Amino acid sequence: MEFLETVNNRHSVRDFSDRLVKRADLEDIVQTAGKAPSWANDQPWKVVIATGQTLAEIKKNHLASSMNGRMENSEFPSLHRASMGRQGQSNLRIWSSGIHKFLGANVNDMYDDSANLFNAPAIAYLLLPADLSAWTTYDLGAFGQTLMLAAKDKGIDSIPAEEFVLNPTALHQILGIDNDYVIGMGIGLGYAKDAKINDFRSKRMDLTKFLTIKD
Repeated sequence: MEFLETVNNRHSVRDFSDRLVKRADLEDIVQTAGKAPSWANDQPWKVVIATGQTLAEIKKNHLASSMNGRMENSEFPSLHRASMGRQGQSNLRIWSSGIHKFLGANVNDMYDDSANLFNAPAIAYLLLPADLSAWTTYDLGAFGQTLMLAAKDKGIDSIPAEEFVLNPTALHQILGIDNDYVIGMGIGLGYAKDAKINDFRSKRMDLTKFLTIKD
């Protein structure tokens, strides 16, 4: 794809088909993501991709935790809506009301897909050193965005979501991640299913709301 086409066509897929992603494509995507910039060339990232039986075990554990109300918080704390700035709170309200209105009677599909980790056939877990800083988290964001754009360039869909990194104790055990690293983000990879939820597009802010150029 052309660069702008890739950027404009990437969106968060919330229900993946069972079509598998080729191992070679996963390797290519991560290799491309590794070209992202980092502070002092630190390249702090580490990636573990779960597929097959490993991912099946993660999904089973996640669904059981969801149904039993035993979900463990992520190691990388999420930002509660009350702590967001006014701009973030406004965008969240627009997104939430928009997707609920779009799905209508099918709104529970969103929660079912989430509990099943969006049925993703592959999840890339992005790790950071345990002694992380604001700079290393910025670097991981650049890496993650590059990874998703590299995936879309190959026709592979994605979604970054906190849901993937809940229950970190089990994830460390299943994925063999030692305590020198924290699980920063999970990115689901695969191919979009023909489902209504995948037709939703979140609204983006007008440029005048977030850009200032001063001569």
